[in-house]
Amino acid sequence: MKYKGYLSGWSTVFGFTLRNQISKKSYVALTAVIAVLIIAGVAALIIIPRAQEPIEPTLTEASLELVTVCDLTGEFGDVSWLASDAGFFGDVEYRNSSLLPDDALEGAGDYEVVLIIMRPGDSYELEIVSSRGTKLPDAEVNLFTSYVTGMFRAELMRRSGIDPSLLPDLSVNIETPEPVQSTPEADSDRVEGARETINMVMSYITIFIIYILVMFYGQGAATTVILEKTSKLMDFFLVAVKPEAMILGKVLAAAAAGFIQFAVWVLSGFLGFRLGVGVVRSFFPDSEIIALIENLSGFKGIFTPAGLLIALLMLVVGFLLYCSLAAIGGAMASKPEDLASTNLIFTLSVVASFLLAMYAGGTSGMVSTAGWLIYFPFTAILVTPGRAMAGIITIPEGIISIGLVAILAFICVIIAGRIYEMMSFYRGNPPTPAKMVRILRDSLRSDRADNRYS
Repeated sequence: MKYKGYLSGWSTVFGFTLRNQISKKSYVALTAVIAVLIIAGVAALIIIPRAQEPIEPTLTEASLELVTVCDLTGEFGDVSWLASDAGFFGDVEYRNSSLLPDDALEGAGDYEVVLIIMRPGDSYELEIVSSRGTKLPDAEVNLFTSYVTGMFRAELMRRSGIDPSLLPDLSVNIETPEPVQSTPEADSDRVEGARETINMVMSYITIFIIYILVMFYGQGAATTVILEKTSKLMDFFLVAVKPEAMILGKVLAAAAAGFIQFAVWVLSGFLGFRLGVGVVRSFFPDSEIIALIENLSGFKGIFTPAGLLIALLMLVVGFLLYCSLAAIGGAMASKPEDLASTNLIFTLSVVASFLLAMYAGGTSGMVSTAGWLIYFPFTAILVTPGRAMAGIITIPEGIISIGLVAILAFICVIIAGRIYEMMSFYRGNPPTPAKMVRILRDSLRSDRADNRYS
């Protein structure tokens, strides 16, 4: 078999199959509906949790009416020290009570609290308790707690004989923040920690994306390959175009249709994310997600354009590899019902790749960090995108990884074409993998003999 014209005609098959795929009403409707749902869902996931956080009301006046003081120490019978400040709580009535705290609480109204003063050891303890059906807002109770604490501290200082004019200076809060070391080593550790986290997260996301693509479109690639076997045009196809060219065109068309649809959904997710972040930034500028997005710019070498491009290319060629494996199953099957058994190699490769990516040594967290995984095509599909986006691998390493996957995908297409040609008019049970290998070997020997005497 001469290489000249070996793959001629694949573009015609590709164009026809792709137009047929994306012109279906079901394809367009599914793409549009899911895109709208993704935009709304992603935006809602960002906006709703922040919008549901309770907004603390602005306090303009105190609704607290009465404070019952239960002094268990017997040292603060006079409660005038609580009313010495005519500020926010200047209109509150303070009343000393000889009742036990529980008894005082039973008689408390909706706008009343009980202040309990205790001294279990060498220090004092203050506790403010409100009734079960209180109508006081939490913000006001918290503010009153701070007020009572400050007034109690001032009363203790006054009793100790300190000059009252010094109380403001003695009451000033002194904050001593922990020293932050901004050294190259500390920054490096911070970035490395971010790299490991991003690598783990992106590896799982990549596995999920590949799995979704394979489940949605892998079977479709096998179905398009087997389509002509059930029609009366098989002999025409075998004469008009080489099986390898037809398989290549069909695999690329199935993958392209899948990626067009998937790209629309990804862009929809990005649009929903931008929409959600825009709403949160406008109405809740102090949200944690805004701070997280702003902090990402501080990690050098992470999410670089080159890394994102390598990750995207790996997703493309990786999906092509799985589609070519599915095409081998479609080439081996003589009817659609046989795909369940002929796609065994396709299913096993997905499962084995996942297990290797997770547990193939060098594990850090829950994702393997073994270096050789980026050079083994089936695992490179799963681990290279995450490592590229996290800046763990270099650009040449990413290019080599992509090249190995692309070469194997092309080889699988050629093998699928060979099998398709040999099994074109086969109507028996699907051959076993071992028998299929022997048939391929005999076919190659026959081709060499034909070329020798041609």
